Amino acid sequence: MQRKPSSIPENVRKYRPDICTEIKEISGHYYVYSYHSIKLPSGRWGKKTDKCIGKIVPDKGFIPNKNYVSKDHPEPEDEITVLEYGQYALVDQIAVNIRRDLEGCFPLDRACQIFATASVLFVNDFVHVDQIHDFYEQSWLSVNYRNYPFKMGRTAIGSMLDDLGRRTTRVVNYEKNLLVHSSSEVAIDGHAIRSCSDENDMAEAGYKFNSLGEDQVNLLMGYDVNTGKPLFARMYRGSCNDKSTIDDLVDLLEMNNILFIVDRGFYSETNLKLFSQNGNSYIIPVPSHLNSFKEAMARVKYTGSFYYRSGKKHSRIQYYERKVSDTRRILVFMDIDENEKCRFNYQRCIDQGKKGYTPEKLEEQKEFFGVYVLQTNSSKSAQDVFESYKKRWGIETLYQYIKNRADFNNLKFEDYYEEQGFAFIMLVVGQIHQEMIKAQRKLHDNTTSINDLLLKARALKMEKRGEFWILKNARKKDLATLEKVGFKPQERIQAQ
Repeated sequence: MQRKPSSIPENVRKYRPDICTEIKEISGHYYVYSYHSIKLPSGRWGKKTDKCIGKIVPDKGFIPNKNYVSKDHPEPEDEITVLEYGQYALVDQIAVNIRRDLEGCFPLDRACQIFATASVLFVNDFVHVDQIHDFYEQSWLSVNYRNYPFKMGRTAIGSMLDDLGRRTTRVVNYEKNLLVHSSSEVAIDGHAIRSCSDENDMAEAGYKFNSLGEDQVNLLMGYDVNTGKPLFARMYRGSCNDKSTIDDLVDLLEMNNILFIVDRGFYSETNLKLFSQNGNSYIIPVPSHLNSFKEAMARVKYTGSFYYRSGKKHSRIQYYERKVSDTRRILVFMDIDENEKCRFNYQRCIDQGKKGYTPEKLEEQKEFFGVYVLQTNSSKSAQDVFESYKKRWGIETLYQYIKNRADFNNLKFEDYYEEQGFAFIMLVVGQIHQEMIKAQRKLHDNTTSINDLLLKARALKMEKRGEFWILKNARKKDLATLEKVGFKPQERIQAQ
């Protein structure tokens, strides 16, 4: 069979740089793309086009892109030859299970792009989307993922976020998979984030307008109280209160056999029904303005007690249990140690003459110090209900990380889909953080924090020497510490 004549003129074709490249004419210009062979479902072989590596100017020659290297085009003099290595390799090894979970729900290149983006945000705290590319190019990530056909520029990251927010099936499947493999005890809470964009489909004046000084969007996250792992994340309108989001969330993720451990902001009869369907159950504080709260406190008579232990601390808990229907119970717990401390501190404020503290108010409020009034439809014992609820504090710790360390306080997104996609990236960042917490605990040393580990790892660089990247700036003491948490750096990596 006679081959079809090429539409690319000879004075362009003769400058084709390598065998596995092809020339495409686009708007009168000639661009060169690399490609590789793939096996088709039919069993035959085809080719898959990769990234653009440069362009050809007729009668002049091939002009490679900045970072393109081939046998005929030696390394450019301005190529990066020393890379940030340790902190990124540390995250890659410690959080490898997160990347594998992503690979189970996303195409390999997209899973790696998501993980690389989350790694940049975790290692450097919050950086704006248009800065991610620079951090990526200066890091070991650009070598580790050099064979994957994704980019990390502002347009590429924006496209990824748009896909995550617009084509949500894989995102939802990922979160459902996390729920299925969780302990089934899930805390849910919201977090207000200031929106700095001029136009945003979700930004509105919310309940934190006075403190934020701007419109807000609300991030809702779920957290496994037993493993500490964040499970799902979604953005909602700034004017949405927490209780109005549950219907959408439960419908989206089709939750079954979950024990919801939530704050009183989620209390409503509608939500209690949602928390009770499909084998689900709940533990929730009763708002103090409800009659059920007032009746429980009026009739309280502590008939049981147990010791609650958290780390090295322990306290004695008294409780009273009241059945309010065939499925619902109200339990009133008093932490005796906390009650005594609150009474002491209140009395000290009275003695110091602080405004608003009076003996009459102390007498009125002292029975409420250290008291938790919880409602549940679960079959757990009173002690188990209390201990499960106290574990809910873990999601507050997660939000403290998001607010103070990760610095996700101000977002400038004007696109609904990109903002939802970024919520998913924040979820992955939170999961990396939790894996680092688990790693840090292996040291059994409270004086070495996660940030300390990142600083030790950051000292490790990779320097290009000939055909290899060589580990540099390593210190034995730091290597010994990092090995204890499960990280052993590579000493030599093939450059190509």
